[in-house]
Amino acid sequence: MEQQDMQKRFMIFFGAVALLLISFSLINQYFFKDNTQNQKNQTQQTQKEAAAPIKQVSGSYDLVLSGERVNVDNLKDIVRIKTKEGYVEFSNIGGRIVSAFDNRYNIDIVPEFSKSNKVFPGEIITTNTNITKLLNFSKYESKIQDNKISFYLKNENIEVEKTYTINDDNTITVDIKTKGLESVGLAYLTGITLKSEGTFGHNGPIIKTDKEIIKINNDINTIQTIRDKILWAGQENKYFMQILSIKGGINTVYIVPVAKDTTVVLTEIPASFEGFNYLGPKLYSLFGEITDKYKKLWNVDLDLRSSIDFGFFGILGKPLFLLLHFIYDFIHNWGLAIIVLTVLLRIVLFPLNHKSLKAMKKMADLAPEMEKLKKKYAKDPQKLQEEIMKLYAEAGVNPMSGCLPILAQIPIFIALYNVLMVTVELKNAPFMLWIKDLSDKDPYYVLPILMGLSMVAQQFITPSSDKNQRMIMYIMAGVFTFMFMNFPSGLVLYWLTNNILGLIQSVIVNKSMKK
Repeated sequence: MEQQDMQKRFMIFFGAVALLLISFSLINQYFFKDNTQNQKNQTQQTQKEAAAPIKQVSGSYDLVLSGERVNVDNLKDIVRIKTKEGYVEFSNIGGRIVSAFDNRYNIDIVPEFSKSNKVFPGEIITTNTNITKLLNFSKYESKIQDNKISFYLKNENIEVEKTYTINDDNTITVDIKTKGLESVGLAYLTGITLKSEGTFGHNGPIIKTDKEIIKINNDINTIQTIRDKILWAGQENKYFMQILSIKGGINTVYIVPVAKDTTVVLTEIPASFEGFNYLGPKLYSLFGEITDKYKKLWNVDLDLRSSIDFGFFGILGKPLFLLLHFIYDFIHNWGLAIIVLTVLLRIVLFPLNHKSLKAMKKMADLAPEMEKLKKKYAKDPQKLQEEIMKLYAEAGVNPMSGCLPILAQIPIFIALYNVLMVTVELKNAPFMLWIKDLSDKDPYYVLPILMGLSMVAQQFITPSSDKNQRMIMYIMAGVFTFMFMNFPSGLVLYWLTNNILGLIQSVIVNKSMKK
């Protein structure tokens, strides 16, 4: 194999890495879109619809999305209960959850769409329009006791009692008892499309059955019906989730389109039930605690952690996240935890990187001899190939040894990229000085610029036998710098640290091979 071919392989490799990093989120979205639709409902085709206002939903369950709904509640008759991390607000109109604010992330999990259209979690939707209006547009009597609030409604032969209990783990225990509603179908409004947290990750309905997790896109225009042994259902985005889980399980969930790229999740319920709402961040450790809690209470594995998508290379991403979380538990700074994780990965991958750098150094040392052979056998390509392979054998050089170790690292890089893009733990997490949020871009672009400079320095000291290849890698450094300017600063910090460690390793290899 000619050295020129080897150089082309290196350039193709680095180009592939750049392409993967630029387009990975889009690839992930495409893969996700094609594979997360419930297979049972593939016969119900969904199409993107043109922009449309709130519309009347046809079918058994009518949300009564009209001016009457909007005007019936001015959101002034509300009750606020403090939580461990913020507060939850309930409206006495309908006994509905109208706000779930989390101080850690400065966000209300009940989206603005809900508030402007007066569509809230906690509503009971029925197959009788008049009863639906009665249950959600009427004023309830309320009673508060510590972290518990109960709502009461009585109208002729219909009685409803809703009791919400705010728990320290961010769950809201829901206990609903009704009378006089036996003749109508009942569904609990579980979730409304959440505010998008960027293009990366899924944003839409999520349903967990005892066999799989189902994620549906918001751009549907027909009602989707899912019937199975359902453990919980609701809405999610990259960082947050609104769900309902019922003791004994759920049989049917409806995904109802109500506007462009906006859906409502309805969960069919019995006349009386006990369950819990969760409106909060997708924290791995917290989800483990809640899952363990209901294993003991209900003897069922809700597996809430399955909602956190570690990506195509999740088999690597999840262990990397657990290691990152473990490091954070000791140093209590996510930025420093990323640096320590990068150092550990570099140590683990040291033999591969070392082998790659040594191979490139040997190839560079053979450059003068290669040029002599090219001139000597310019008119005899077959003989040139034989002499080149003979030169490689005498020098103990395998042309592919410099490439394959690097290729083996690509899944690790992509897995960690996905982890740093989707974990809510990094949201609003400061590093130091001007970096106040590791999930957001560097506001002054200091880290991306330093990262670009580190790539230039790395190419400057990395052995290379081809000036054109070196120039291409300098250009690549500029491309990466521009590309990383809008990436989360936590990801840029990882790449910068990795480059600095690569520089140190290159210096060590160069010195050791000169002896």
